[in-house]
Amino acid sequence: MKVLKKIKARIGLSHKQGLHCPPAQPLEFHPVHGENVMLSSGNTVAARVESFCKAVVFTHRPVRVNEKVFIRFVEKSESWSGSIRFGFSAVDPRQLAGSLPKYACPDLTNKNGFWAKALSEKFADKDSVMYYYVSNSGDVVFGVNGEDKGVFFSGVDTRRQLWGMVDVYGNSNVIELVDPRRTLNNIRSSQNVPRSPAPVRQQQQPEVRLRRSESCGRVANTSESSVGAKRLAKAAFHRACMGQNVTLNSTANIAARSETEFCNGYVFLDSPLQPGESLAVRVLETESSYIGSLAFGLTGADPRQVQRNDLPDDSDLLSQRPEYWVSTKDVLPHPQAGDQLCFTLGLDGEVTCSVNGGPLQVLFDADISIPTRPFIDIFGVAQKLQLLGVSPAQSSQITSNQNSSGKSAARPKSCFPDSLMTPKECVICRDNAVDCVLYSCGHMCMCYQCATQQWSAAGECPLCRATIRDVIRTYRA
Repeated sequence: MKVLKKIKARIGLSHKQGLHCPPAQPLEFHPVHGENVMLSSGNTVAARVESFCKAVVFTHRPVRVNEKVFIRFVEKSESWSGSIRFGFSAVDPRQLAGSLPKYACPDLTNKNGFWAKALSEKFADKDSVMYYYVSNSGDVVFGVNGEDKGVFFSGVDTRRQLWGMVDVYGNSNVIELVDPRRTLNNIRSSQNVPRSPAPVRQQQQPEVRLRRSESCGRVANTSESSVGAKRLAKAAFHRACMGQNVTLNSTANIAARSETEFCNGYVFLDSPLQPGESLAVRVLETESSYIGSLAFGLTGADPRQVQRNDLPDDSDLLSQRPEYWVSTKDVLPHPQAGDQLCFTLGLDGEVTCSVNGGPLQVLFDADISIPTRPFIDIFGVAQKLQLLGVSPAQSSQITSNQNSSGKSAARPKSCFPDSLMTPKECVICRDNAVDCVLYSCGHMCMCYQCATQQWSAAGECPLCRATIRDVIRTYRA
């Protein structure tokens, strides 16, 4: 059994468990280091003062499994070639005092208890920030400027205490150990990134299931759940498919990414988003250790057919899948707890986003000829997200769009039940006539009595298995 678990861990099939430990002391460099190294700034900056070698440094304490070591490249020399070598040492640096060799690779890595590899120069630009960590399975993963680059090398013995080890080699002559919780978000402050409007702090209203009126497109006045001027129908995230690093609460309306991970935080809406509808979410928690933010998109894929292990760490790679995927990153560059985002799929396929009731920002254009389902990648700074609900399409919205264009626009199917091929008798009781439409899939297949029972019991359409958000009575002339 132990062998099987190790094999699964190596090939990525094991369930990743977030290892949450109390915050450790910020990393510093160990007083034992190469003879050409000078430490400063509280032992967080290591400068190679001459030559291109004899500059091996260690962390002052052992690092934990999955603990990220952040390194900023402070200065870059043009006099040498090559870049840092980094990895881990299972040997206490105090035992190496006075006997450190010129190089980490191969002088130390040829010995038992040392693992390191050279970083490509293209990742070592001045002011860039890289990080690395070792997983339970002994894989060393690295990333640069918030973007995960994958496994760098493997074979580290995680059963032993491990100190971070860096050879300040070549053109990387000054490096800094960064405390991510204090300074990481300021490192790239020179980037011209638009800031989100100030968050609107509001008292959370109790969730109330939205009751729409008996005529399509009119929302009952009894609902108190809203964002801005939009009334919201209750919705949930899809339980059958989500990212490897995400968990849902019991009602599937709050998604939290593991505290030790920054990517693969995908969540999908439990049903397709119809043209004219809006999806509202709220940021509940953030983690300043990371860079980057939420990604939002639409897909024609059935989440039940998507394996969570197939979802990439980088959402841009979703476009390589055979299904329809369209998305954009960093919809909220600097999220704060309490920020509310409202994503709207327009009747013309234009997808917009509003933050805290601010102006609309166009994200992308989607194909509305096929049913699409919203998804969000809880990435980077954003840590926990609450799904507030879905705002149904309004009849006035459809009319204004039709008048302005001079022709009939694409419309939500749920608002035009007569255009659907539907059975005449209820598929449940086989006695009563069909006299209602299910929101939001738009199917007319049950009588009103059976539909309301189905809604309160299974909660799914018997034809397409989409989540029932409401039952709307219909009348025939």
